[in-house]
Amino acid sequence: MDRNEIYQTVSEILSRSLLTTKKINEKDRLIDDLGLDSIGFVELGTGLEEKYLIDISDEVLESLLTVEMVIDAVLAAPSYATVD
Repeated sequence: MDRNEIYQTVSEILSRSLLTTKKINEKDRLIDDLGLDSIGFVELGTGLEEKYLIDISDEVLESLLTVEMVIDAVLAAPSYATVD
């Protein structure tokens, strides 16, 4: 999983949640620039957890301020994926 792939996934989830076609940048602030609300945060967290088989705690999710911080959180999150 690379940073660009995660950025694309985060952008897609946010675009669906916010019903926007606006280009989302890594420096965008989730609330101030994009207008993400509490439901949007839940959708973002759930979407990322399902896509990457990771766990993002509510505390971490609530602390995220920018798209860049979301990407970093995905990269740092513990994985549920198992190796067979």
